[in-house]
Amino acid sequence: MKARLIVTCLFLGLLFSSCSALMYKIMGVKQPYDYDLEEITAYASKFGIPNSDSYILDTTYMLDILQLCKNDTLLRNNLMQPLQIRFYQRTDTLLSLQLNCTAGGFPNLKWNKRGQLNTIPPNFTVEVDTCILFCKDLKYLTPISNDCHSFDYYNNADYNIILFWSVFMNRQSKILIREIQDYQKRFPDKKINVLYVNTDKIFSILEK
Repeated sequence: MKARLIVTCLFLGLLFSSCSALMYKIMGVKQPYDYDLEEITAYASKFGIPNSDSYILDTTYMLDILQLCKNDTLLRNNLMQPLQIRFYQRTDTLLSLQLNCTAGGFPNLKWNKRGQLNTIPPNFTVEVDTCILFCKDLKYLTPISNDCHSFDYYNNADYNIILFWSVFMNRQSKILIREIQDYQKRFPDKKINVLYVNTDKIFSILEK
């Protein structure tokens, strides 16, 4: 619980203390930074993310969430986490949601601690809100290159996963990406696409 609180507090924009700074270092968390496109592309490649499925989260997402959830602090906090798994049935219903602040684990987050990623859909416990829609998510995604799939490509999947990752959550992002790629391999009879969405830009703004 303490570790989860530390991770959550960082993304609420609280100042570093000497104690929490040590915790961040242990977890491999860096200071948020506004990386340019070339840098994000290089990190994505280093983290094993295919160019065809790599996107950047536009800053309008942050503004819209702050407005949409102005009367719901919990939902706003959930939707503003830098590491997320959003599991959709094709391009329609959000079936399952997991966040860095609810995954648990220290010093590394445990996304499959209780076998949540051994089923379709994943057995996550975060409440799914009807305001989270695949079509709405897509409007905030900027492809990192011309190699990215058109959004029509995702209509043919059995399931689509939108995965939020960041460079400043370096080691934790790598762990999450491996978990989801292992998840795809666990169900070879299903077409499960993953859209990898970098969140560094909006958190560099929040940190200012």
